[in-house]
Amino acid sequence: MLAQGIYPERLKFSLIKPIYKSGDKSSPSNYRTISLLPVLFKIFEKVIYKRLFDHLSNNVILNEHQYGFQSKVSIENVSYVLLNEILTALNNKQMVGGIFCDLYKA
Repeated sequence: MLAQGIYPERLKFSLIKPIYKSGDKSSPSNYRTISLLPVLFKIFEKVIYKRLFDHLSNNVILNEHQYGFQSKVSIENVSYVLLNEILTALNNKQMVGGIFCDLYKA
């Protein structure tokens, strides 16, 4: 698959299942979907992820403030950087603004 760049048709399927989150069970917005994928696809996905991530890391392509989908990086890191930036700006008498998104149902 990697050498030829061809992805087998048999692996291009998944079972979509709705998973209840919370609230009214009759409301579709209270469900999220998950895709059940073939095991071979998951193995292939991990191989591609590792190769891609190694390439991005080795060539310093990722931004230093990229926190998602990385090991050893957590919400604490993001919180520390954000708080540090805000406090530094306030100490320098600069204006600080923020835009916050509620991703609860995302």
